[in-house]
Amino acid sequence: MRLLIVMLAILLIGCDAGTSGSASTAQCTSGENLLANAAFGSSDPASALRPWTGGQHAGEKSFQTRVDSGVLTIEKTGTQPWYRLAQTITAAELQGDSLVFRSEVKLSLDAANLAGGFTPGGGLQVLVWGDPDPVTEGDRIVFDSTLAHEPRLGTTDWMEVSIPFEVPFTATRIRIGYLLQANGSMQVRNPGLFRCGS
Repeated sequence: MRLLIVMLAILLIGCDAGTSGSASTAQCTSGENLLANAAFGSSDPASALRPWTGGQHAGEKSFQTRVDSGVLTIEKTGTQPWYRLAQTITAAELQGDSLVFRSEVKLSLDAANLAGGFTPGGGLQVLVWGDPDPVTEGDRIVFDSTLAHEPRLGTTDWMEVSIPFEVPFTATRIRIGYLLQANGSMQVRNPGLFRCGS
């Protein structure tokens, strides 16, 4: 009987630990969203995506973006290999924090006849710059998560993708966004950057 009681106590402690871990994971998305304009909307059409900014590989315009009810669609329409939509935030108040970038993504992408040697696909990207040089005052990329999730090609339904990362104490700026390096289109919605603790 005593053995049974001890085993039940161990089992209950294990269950409590699992619940605690789940709660801490949920806390990552229960706080303030550090991204601005997470709904991709504005009353002014000229600035609807601000502070999100887009850019593509040099050459003729090869990508189109449109927003409908909080869903952003990025579609490849030309020959250039990549398009990025992102916003940059300063890292001063986030140094030492654990963060997670989460978003829902829907893909309709293929890698047929792609050129340029880029990793094919579409999805999330996080870049962190830091370690500034005291002489040149320049900094370098100290964290890079570019399309580091699966799937990043094919046809999918809506799926949630997340990138957890630590902000180094030397970080200066963080770029959060989306990268498309494939044929077809990618839809995204509900982007969020959340603190998970220090």
